[in-house]
Amino acid sequence: MHSTTVAFKTVGCRLNQAETAQLRAVFESAGYAVAPFGHACDVCVIHSCAVTDRAERESLRFARSVKRRFPGVFVVLAGCASEVVSSSRLERGAVDLAVRQSDKWALPDRLRAHGFHPPPGVARRLPRFASKRAIVKVQDGCDFQCAYCIVPRTRGAARSRPLDELVREVAGLAAEGFREIVLTGANIGCYGAGRTRLVHLLEAVEAISGLERIRISSIELSTVEREVIEYMAGSRKLCRFLHLPLQSGDDNILAAMGRRYTIRDYRALRAYAESKVGGIGYGTDLLVGFPGEDEKAFQATETLVRELPFGKLHVFPFSPRPGTPAAARTDSVSRGIVRARVARLMALGEIKRAEFARQWLGREVSVLVENLDEQGRGLGWTGEYLEARLEGPGLTPNRVFRLVPARVEGAVLIGPAAGQISTAKE
Repeated sequence: MHSTTVAFKTVGCRLNQAETAQLRAVFESAGYAVAPFGHACDVCVIHSCAVTDRAERESLRFARSVKRRFPGVFVVLAGCASEVVSSSRLERGAVDLAVRQSDKWALPDRLRAHGFHPPPGVARRLPRFASKRAIVKVQDGCDFQCAYCIVPRTRGAARSRPLDELVREVAGLAAEGFREIVLTGANIGCYGAGRTRLVHLLEAVEAISGLERIRISSIELSTVEREVIEYMAGSRKLCRFLHLPLQSGDDNILAAMGRRYTIRDYRALRAYAESKVGGIGYGTDLLVGFPGEDEKAFQATETLVRELPFGKLHVFPFSPRPGTPAAARTDSVSRGIVRARVARLMALGEIKRAEFARQWLGREVSVLVENLDEQGRGLGWTGEYLEARLEGPGLTPNRVFRLVPARVEGAVLIGPAAGQISTAKE
């Protein structure tokens, strides 16, 4: 008997990745068999992004590519782009069904009206991941209203999942063998369920047996960043890495963006983190070409990036999003200038990442091995979010190993494994 199959393509952030894992579980519970994206299937769900025009266009491009290759597949657009893309663009994008954010969890029921009736499946409560790392959604929505950001429109107001529900989910994932989890959300620093804050959630998750490492996704200044840093300093499991969005190195641009901090605030937080957690890794987001960004403002950003010890830069050009205050501004920066500035920062980011990697030569790090290459070498990431390649016998995926890097290629740490680590209570 032919099983009804579904494939997923995720565009965008870790929150989208976490929700795709939840959707896989929803479809499996409804009797669908999950097929890899790019293979023949009955239904293909494009879990879309709308944070930039490029992400929105990429989401529709994936829909068209599926239709060209498999004309009979039923293409569903879910996620943020489904909230903002016009019906005419959906038709050109070869989308058979677009579902709003609140409706995507009932997709199998919606698909019954389109002739899809798989046999009953086995109920699954946990998200279904295809990687060695589980990404857990702890909250959704954002109330910050930054001038350029469409997230409040596509995801709504901030809301958080109950602590006990999250602990059960993480414990279940640990029992299934996941050694590392990433806590994510639209604005994770605003996590709050009653009197519970993000640090309380970290405490509860750290106590779960079998779990080796915890990561948190991007955290905004003006939330609970100092509490998290203090907790990190004493934690055995929370990775020493913070992704702190900067967006611009110019205070006037930050004010126009509606950001809630100044460059002085940002520098002070970085100094505080360094004083509490030695060797911490940093990542940041940089928004280039915001309306009104002149050469002086951009140079302030470039100078600040050179000065601070960033190990990872996420650089993206300003993209006017419908309905946001920034989209109505008339002092736009030309596309050619924006492209050149993006290229400058990306090149600088490669230099900064290599500099940060070289700091770890001869110093012990921990690496979660996710895969083995053709030569049997372990490939994975350190707690500081540096790519690593381990050599030697006995390497096994989904285990945490010690590494004292003997050399660095680009920003990849390389050396013999120095034994397996276990921080979890088995």
